[in-house]
Amino acid sequence: MLPVWLITRVVLFLAATQVIPVGHAGSFEGDVALYSGWSDILLRGEFPAGDEKWQYPPYAALPMLAPHLLPWSYRIDFYVLALVCDLAILLLLCRFTAKTGGSRTGVWAWTVGAALLGPLLISRYDLMVTLVAVLALTASTDPAVRGALIGFGLAIKVWPVALLTGLRRWRELLTGAASSLVVVVLGCGVAALVLPHALDFLTAQQDRGLQIESLAATPFALGRALGWWDGFTTYQHGAMELVGPGVETATLVSVAATPAALVLLAVWWFRAAPTENTYYDAALTTILFLVVTSRVLSPQYLIWLLGVAAVVLAARTAQRPAAWLVLAATLLTGIMYPWIEEDYSWSGRLPGTLVLVVRNLVLLAAAVVSFVQLWRSTRRPARVPSGMRGETGEDAEPGEDLVDPGDGTAARGSRMRVT
Repeated sequence: MLPVWLITRVVLFLAATQVIPVGHAGSFEGDVALYSGWSDILLRGEFPAGDEKWQYPPYAALPMLAPHLLPWSYRIDFYVLALVCDLAILLLLCRFTAKTGGSRTGVWAWTVGAALLGPLLISRYDLMVTLVAVLALTASTDPAVRGALIGFGLAIKVWPVALLTGLRRWRELLTGAASSLVVVVLGCGVAALVLPHALDFLTAQQDRGLQIESLAATPFALGRALGWWDGFTTYQHGAMELVGPGVETATLVSVAATPAALVLLAVWWFRAAPTENTYYDAALTTILFLVVTSRVLSPQYLIWLLGVAAVVLAARTAQRPAAWLVLAATLLTGIMYPWIEEDYSWSGRLPGTLVLVVRNLVLLAAAVVSFVQLWRSTRRPARVPSGMRGETGEDAEPGEDLVDPGDGTAARGSRMRVT
């Protein structure tokens, strides 16, 4: 497994640096150059001000400043740092698998699946955030530790807050949420006191439109390719966004879909009978919901999903079908970006647009399957009435015979008498 990781990552590094001339250099170097410019501003003692592309919490400064600790150029240093984080995720998955007696499928899912994204994998700082998320999922079962790590991840990029969803019952949730809140408030508070504009990210995304790669934009992308919609795309807020009839309505629907999905998760949480695996399962479901309802679905979002999916596969949970769908979406995203990006981003040509449509439908299917499996795997078992008799003619003892309606097997720890 380590040799496979090493070979694939050497190829990605050589492709990102154009030693292997794959072209599309700007797609891999562009964001790293942006990070480099921001790091120069950060080194002057302030956060970027008035930059519509800066939309990140204050701890995002850490992965952007870290390359300055290495001796080469900023771009090479960033790639090397990304590969170190990539390897750390792999080692965490190996440790988690050995500790829990889990499946090595998760380790292979990360080793091979992440490579499917191509040089994009090491060209975005999302890999560093995913490392913190995998650490929060696998390092400890203590809700305070989990919460602190989630808070640290949240202060780098907001999405790791989704990992709080799977904390079981009120005591764990309150402990984890309190721990997260302390880390975030202290970290952001110190950053705001020391560096100007540290909290600008709180209002940075309110003007964003509908990105062409998002699920809500899919009908417009397909309509344009088929000649049914006469809108267009334009580059703004750091992404290709749609302009044209119906886009504002679709944007509002997308914005409303996120809280609606969170309400659905809240209903599940209050009705669930959670298990140890619920923490991992709920993390995947919640992040899938956030991704498919987002106005922005940048290709690097698949790094988040793949990290959590690898943990799910290692833990052998009920979310394995959704995890495999995430891997399929990862492959399609690796095909899409940047190789046929022009088709759906600029020209509206049909071949690349169809790949985008299929990718988004796979992600939607993953979200639906994930939630259904989460609901079924945590349904409260039905009690068999005490007077019901089994085939043996014996009365079932009250409170003892529990049948899991999700898969028809006896609930763990109970004795099955009724067949």
